[in-house]
Amino acid sequence: MRFRLNNPFLALGVGLLWAPLTACSSIPFVYSADAIEGWVADAETSKPLEGVIVVAHWRLKGGFEGGTPIRELQIFESVTDHSGRYSFLAWGPKFSLSGYLGDESPGILLFKPGYKFQRLMNDPYMNTDASRSQWNKKTVKLEPFTGTLEQYSQHLFLLNDDLWISGFAVGHHSGDFCGWKSFPNMLRAMDKLDEKLKPLARTVVSRLRSNDAQLRAAGCGTVTELIGK
Repeated sequence: MRFRLNNPFLALGVGLLWAPLTACSSIPFVYSADAIEGWVADAETSKPLEGVIVVAHWRLKGGFEGGTPIRELQIFESVTDHSGRYSFLAWGPKFSLSGYLGDESPGILLFKPGYKFQRLMNDPYMNTDASRSQWNKKTVKLEPFTGTLEQYSQHLFLLNDDLWISGFAVGHHSGDFCGWKSFPNMLRAMDKLDEKLKPLARTVVSRLRSNDAQLRAAGCGTVTELIGK
């Protein structure tokens, strides 16, 4: 949920207060989101899937054309239990002077080794309230992956790219390069795949390891310190 400062005098006061800090700031927003609960099942057997890693993130966009990821408001990680259930707590309020939270938020990434990953988003034509997920209280089915290793690496490219943007790349705009610390289980899963995929593709873990010096300088620590190895 986001709130606009509708009182013109209050909005003017806030604008004058922040004008010395940024010449490009828009009227600030306050964001929050409801709790999310869902289930994951095998697409072939319809049985609950335990151990599915689920990452939810709420991304602010901005830039010249308004489509550049500039900050992650919140990142959560969950792992499904024996019933296939995952959940995320409600959060907020959080304050931001720039960017906007798209109606497609939150983005939800689901991954379990041996299965096709899924990326769930709100349909902006059906929902204009980014504080609620259209996938709340629903069951998602993951399909087993049956292709070659090369095809698997190509399939996982979008997952790793999304994790890279959320966990690191947005830092070039927000100054926060530590978002990756919010999804350690996903990093461990990618790290296990790294040796298999290395000749074909780089995982988010491999890319983060190559930026160890920058991560230390930003006060994040390193991937090795978080997940081992």
